[in-house]
Amino acid sequence: MSGRELMTGEMCVKCGLCEAVCPSRLSSLRSLDLDRSGVLPEEIVNCTTCNRCVASCPRNVPITKAIERMRRSLTTPGYGETLANISTYGTSIVPSSPCNVDVKSCKVAYFAGCLTNHRLRDIGAAVEYTLDYLGIEYTRIPEVCCGSPLNRIGRFDLARKMLEKNLAMLRAQGVETVITSCPGCTSTLLEYQDEFEILHYLDLYDRHRMYADVSRDDLVATLQFPCHLYRNVSPYTMVVAEQILSAMYDYRRLPEADRCCGAGGGVRRNDLALSRQLKARKVDDIRALAPDIVITTCPQCKVHLSEDVPGIEDLSVVLAKALGFNGK
Repeated sequence: MSGRELMTGEMCVKCGLCEAVCPSRLSSLRSLDLDRSGVLPEEIVNCTTCNRCVASCPRNVPITKAIERMRRSLTTPGYGETLANISTYGTSIVPSSPCNVDVKSCKVAYFAGCLTNHRLRDIGAAVEYTLDYLGIEYTRIPEVCCGSPLNRIGRFDLARKMLEKNLAMLRAQGVETVITSCPGCTSTLLEYQDEFEILHYLDLYDRHRMYADVSRDDLVATLQFPCHLYRNVSPYTMVVAEQILSAMYDYRRLPEADRCCGAGGGVRRNDLALSRQLKARKVDDIRALAPDIVITTCPQCKVHLSEDVPGIEDLSVVLAKALGFNGK
């Protein structure tokens, strides 16, 4: 059985569950059938790669992978922007300023990702603070893009080349464990290499039971579940996040907390109107709950939701502040 057959008609039983849960209302069945016939469906650009379809599929058909593979022959302005940025800067976004890091031989490395390095440096500073708080010696490397945005648009060969540049730098420093703060980086490092142990900071916080070190106040808090962390890495990551927030706040779960906010899969860059349309439902749920604080564990979700949810914070930042981090 070929990989193409395995990913399309041979496994799919046409039950339609994938279409019922798709936030973009993408016809997964139509896309898989057209992929099998060699016809490229235009609607595949709408897929946020949230993997909700795969999670609901009774046969575990890798629908998202099939869609990513179909995208490799597509050229759109959004995909072109991603490719141009990586070709020019080595990052998925235009860097605002150089990201200078302290490189040293060490068994642990912190891999921050493009958005954190160049837009949301408070997340990186917060994760570093908690590593210091735990007494963990770590190194940084002069990162290039991990390859996640390239995988989402089907440029797997180029994604592998970018990832290998990072892996070579980690090897050179004797790294064994990599701490991450971006779900896209986390899932990419877990899926495309098995040389290093990969831990999202939530795994680390859980391992050290850091919720025991914080005090509680009466603020109402809620949490956006990042798709690539909740479904691509592990649902348990959000169990940990909820435990931490319950220790710190009056935590209340959003309805459909795991529903995609519309930021992923290149959709925000390729079709901003659709991306914001998908976000609107999430924003309505947040406003209906009326929390004092909204938390996520994904830089991309934070950037996207912050347009309509002022003050949304990454969990690493609120936890670090509770432990004495001053935000610098």
